[in-house]
Amino acid sequence: MTDLQRIQGITVLGVQARHRGESYILCNDPETGTTFAVHPGETIGEALDRVEARYQEAMKGSHGDGYRVHR
Repeated sequence: MTDLQRIQGITVLGVQARHRGESYILCNDPETGTTFAVHPGETIGEALDRVEARYQEAMKGSHGDGYRVHR
């Protein structure tokens, strides 16, 4: 699956307001089942990369090696 195909499969769940008056878009990635936020000024691709990097770090702590979400 290419990055473009993955992004085309993203579902927008809605907009969430923040405490400071800003808001962000909540999305779901059907490939991983992950719900994630797209912050102001960020693209969906950048948000996916950020979430994937955080996931890999968490997996290193629990399993000793990283996990790569295949695109």
